[in-house]
Amino acid sequence: MDKVNINIQIGEYKHPLVVNKDEEPVYREAARLINDRLVAYQTKYRVSKLTPYFVLSFAVLDLVAQYVRLQRDTNVQPVQEAIRALADEIESFNLER
Repeated sequence: MDKVNINIQIGEYKHPLVVNKDEEPVYREAARLINDRLVAYQTKYRVSKLTPYFVLSFAVLDLVAQYVRLQRDTNVQPVQEAIRALADEIESFNLER
């Protein structure tokens, strides 16, 4: 796969990365989501004197919690059952030949 050098900015930090070319949009979207959360938390806690690291940790915690919820809510059992059924069909077809 083709690799590309990209620079991702998260908050005040720049991150030089080497990623697969087809993954570049994923990293850029991830950075956008993090930056959106950073702005939301910076706005919400404007009165507080929170460090950038503290605000960043809030944003990342929020996004990872969302990821964990999605992982828990994703039910792969129907897909696994469909794959098993297809595998059984293929096996029985091969045995008939």
